Parts: sequence; structure tokens; C-alpha cells
Amino acid sequence: MTKNSLNIKSALFLLALLLNCTIIFAQEAQCKTKFVAFQEVAKEGDFDAIYTSWLDLRKTCGASDETIFLKTEELLSKKVEEASASDEKNQMIQKLISIYDDHDKTFLNNKKGNRISKAILLYENKQGTSKEIYAFLDQAFKTDNDSFTSPNVLNIYADLIIAEYNAPEKKLTIDQVLEKGDKVFEKVQSESKKHELTIENLTLKSQTQTLTSDEKNVLQIAKTTFSDLGLVAGNLNGNIDKIANCETLTAFYQKEFDKNAENGFWLERVSERLNAKNCKADLYLKVSEKWNQVSPTAKSSYNLALIARQNRNQEKTIEYFAQSASLQKDVAKKADLFYLIATTYGNRNKPKAKEFAEKAIEAKPSSGKSYIFLAQLYASSSNECGKDDFEKKAIYWLASNTAKQAGIVEPMLKKSADQLADGFSKSAPSKAEVSQAKRKTGEQLSFDCWIGETVSIPKL
Repeated sequence: MTKNSLNIKSALFLLALLLNCTIIFAQEAQCKTKFVAFQEVAKEGDFDAIYTSWLDLRKTCGASDETIFLKTEELLSKKVEEASASDEKNQMIQKLISIYDDHDKTFLNNKKGNRISKAILLYENKQGTSKEIYAFLDQAFKTDNDSFTSPNVLNIYADLIIAEYNAPEKKLTIDQVLEKGDKVFEKVQSESKKHELTIENLTLKSQTQTLTSDEKNVLQIAKTTFSDLGLVAGNLNGNIDKIANCETLTAFYQKEFDKNAENGFWLERVSERLNAKNCKADLYLKVSEKWNQVSPTAKSSYNLALIARQNRNQEKTIEYFAQSASLQKDVAKKADLFYLIATTYGNRNKPKAKEFAEKAIEAKPSSGKSYIFLAQLYASSSNECGKDDFEKKAIYWLASNTAKQAGIVEPMLKKSADQLADGFSKSAPSKAEVSQAKRKTGEQLSFDCWIGETVSIPKL
């Protein structure tokens, strides 16, 4: 090859490159012009003109800007909502579906949740079959899980899983339903934790600072979404309860245990599900203990306390109730746990029973049942405290006063509390006994035993 021929080839290559660049630059300029025109048409709100402009822009510059898809999807979604004639609505739905499909083909991994949008579009407008909608959502749940944040979408998917199982041709087995249901639950739990954290942080902040309007809005949305996610879980639980029994659940979760033994979400879910179905065999105890070990919560330790109580293991019952109380953030629930500890100790260890009843009252001053418990505890100790027979009977005055306090702090208990107090008063020293013991009204009596309280002799 001669030097001249090489120069000619080089020159032709450069010329072709320049021409190609010129075409590209010209196309880019044309696309910018078309895009500006598209935006102007979009402002007018004429959906037919918008769609025509989109087709032209898509044909020439489809891959140049994702915005043309997003804007058209938004506008056509409104068109579907506003369409009154079914033919017009159906036409818009099909156009919108084609745009979702084209969007995914043109911009791979766009993370816009188009499969979900397509499924919900069909579901809400009663288009397509449940099988078709389920297929879209099932695939989206696998490939675009991050987009599954809407309680509504999660609920629809969960319902369709059950529908696929209940269909005459039974496309899903019970194990597949449980597996898919667990994944939905895990997503619900994950999303719930996020919103719960938002609620806790903003609620805590509101106690010392005034929230901005945006923060108040975020807090309200978090509360609403958290509540809706709870409904999704409850709905799916209810549906699974209808099709699964203890034998089915135990067999499935026994197989799944080893690979999920460190998954706190899974352990919590399985423990709750087995408990709801009253499946209290060995697996329930194993799952509950592992849950409390891997990811201890007020609920996990509470469940173990109930198991221990059923097995009449007082030491473990108290241990787990105490752990639950230490993890419990709700003051009223914490007070109830202290009360349960007090009643578990009961007459077997009165000093400890009194200690935890008082903790319950400290946590929740309106805990009338704790006062009633203390009153009964005092009354049962009339033979244990007091220097003489008079002081032993005087404990009933303390019991009576304590019972009356229950009705004061919790008016709903007033009638029963007053009746209890009157009964204790009848066992206390009479006016004649006070005189015979050479005691006076208003005199203070101290009980130096475990009770450690004083009481004034009342006017009789």
C-alpha cells in the first residue's frame, strides 16, 4: 500500500467522523428544540396533543432524556383518572402501559417501579386478570423490592398471593404461600421499623422543641403509614390462619429454622404466628428463646415469661417479666409488667411483691389494681406484723386506707375498692378495743416488719 493511498483513507475516515459528529450535534439541537416544544404542549393540558408530541419526541430522541417518560406518565395518569367514558379510559390505560414498558426497555434499572405502577393501574381500573396483576407484582417484588413501600401495594400483593392459592387450579402450594407471605411480612416489618423510628425521634423532639410544619407533616404521614402497615400484617395473618394449621406451620418453619436462626425479623414473625394459632409445641419455645437471644424486645421476653408461668417456673417468669419491663418504652405497659412481677411474687415473697407493686404505682400513679393488690397483701399479714394483738388487727386500717386509694386514683374501681375497704375496716379494732388498749384517735402506729408503713388510728 502506497503512502498516498494511506493518506486518502485517513482523510476519508476523518471526513466521515466529522460528518457523523455534525449529524449528532444537529440531532441533539433538534432534540432540545423538540423537548422545549413538548414542555410547552404539556403546560396546555391537551392530552391528545401531549401524546402526539411525546410520540414524535420518543421516535427522534427517545433515549436522550428520561424526563419525557416521567412527564408523560404523570400526565397520562391524570388522564386515566379524569376519563369518564370507558372506551377513552381503556385507550389511555393501554397507552400508559406501553409507556411504562418502553420506559423500562429504554432506561434499564431505572428504579421507578413501573411494574408496580402497571399492576396497580390495571387493578384499580379493573383491567386484566388477577393472575396477570399477580405476575407483575410478584416479579416486581423480586426485582424492585425497594419500591414496595406502599401499604396499599403490599396489601394487594398479599391478597393476590392468597387468591393464587385459593384458585381452582391452585398455582401455589401452602409452603409457597408461607414463603411468599413471610417475605411480605419481612418487608412490612422493615418499613414499619423505619416509620416507628421517625415517630419516636420526632415525638421526642416535640417534647422540648416546636416541630416545623414539614416535621409535623412527616410525623403524621409516618403515623398513618405505620398504622396502615399494621393492617396489612393483620390482614395477611388472618388469611394465612384460614389456610394453615399447626401441623402445616410447624412442618414448614422447622425446615426453615436453621437458615433463619439469626434473623430477628423471621424469629419474631414465626413466634407470633405460632402463638396466634396456639401452636405451643417445642418449636414455639425454641423460636421464642432464639428470638429473645438474637433480638430481645419487650414482646420477646414477655412471651417467654408467659411460657415460664404456664410451666410454673416462678424464677424464670419473674426474670423474663423484669427483662420485658426494662425493654418496654410505654410507661403504662411497663407499670403492668411491674404489677405482674408483684403478683408473681405474691405471698411467697411479700417484701418483693410490695417493692414491685410500688414500682407499678410510680410508673403509673393511676394503677388502682396495684393499690388493691397492696391492700390485700397487707391484710394477709395481720398475724405477721405488730407487737401485740391490737397492732396486728390495726393492719386492717392500713389495708382499708390502701384499698380506698385505688378508687381515688382509678374512679372505675371506686365501688369495688370501697366495698373491699369496708370489709377490712370490720376486721380492724373497734372503738371499745381502742379504748381498752389505751390508744387515742390520730395516734400513729408503725409496722416495723416488711410492711414498713404507718397508719393513724381513725375516729370511730
